Amino acid sequence: MRRLASPGWIASHVFALAMVVLMANLGLWQLRRLDERRTGNAEIAAAMSQDPFDFAAHLDRRGRPPEYTAVAATGTYLADAEVRIGNRSSGGQPGFWLATPLQLGDGRAVAVVRGWVPRRSLTGLDERSTAPPPGDVVVVGLAFDSVEGGRVAETAPGEAPEISRMDLDRFAEVSGIDVADAWIRLRVQSPPQPEGLPEPVPDPDLGEGPHLSYAFQWFFFSAGAIVVYGLILRRAVTGRSEAADTPI
Repeated sequence: MRRLASPGWIASHVFALAMVVLMANLGLWQLRRLDERRTGNAEIAAAMSQDPFDFAAHLDRRGRPPEYTAVAATGTYLADAEVRIGNRSSGGQPGFWLATPLQLGDGRAVAVVRGWVPRRSLTGLDERSTAPPPGDVVVVGLAFDSVEGGRVAETAPGEAPEISRMDLDRFAEVSGIDVADAWIRLRVQSPPQPEGLPEPVPDPDLGEGPHLSYAFQWFFFSAGAIVVYGLILRRAVTGRSEAADTPI
């Protein structure tokens, strides 16, 4: 038994205990992440399900809408100032979002992501028109903040400019239109798109993710480490006892 109290065995005990505590805490961390995810999902679901706020009135009275707030706006699309948001896939197909400034009745403009367009449309393989309806339109969608770090991509002559993300500074730069400091991701539009493009971007998946299963895995590993280390200690003690009882 004295050998089990040697510096080497003490170090192994400390290491085993530290690993058990670490894995248990990783499990608890995953449970906290799950709780945060559920709370965030509930807030997003509540924001999306409320009656839409008038976008211009919200800006005037409350400032920039919180993300995922349901909003509505009436205006005219400035089709000549459209911008592509690159590297957006749908159903495994490469494509881009098409964002168009909507000029409101008071002269202000807001960037509206009208939806997703397949990349093949640029080469004529999808001939459906993506032009917005002329005249006044009513758009209902979700409000989002500008996404910093957008980069301007190279495009062929005559094509709409393209940026890597909905960075409103870059959007204003390439479109030439000064837009509000929030943008709208379209859900419903009246009148609708004549030929079905762009396709509205689906609402976010509010699933809980793998946090619960990860938590169970860490707790299982922690319990398993205790059992395995206990068996190792038992075997070591038994071996020492048998060695001590063996005649020389």
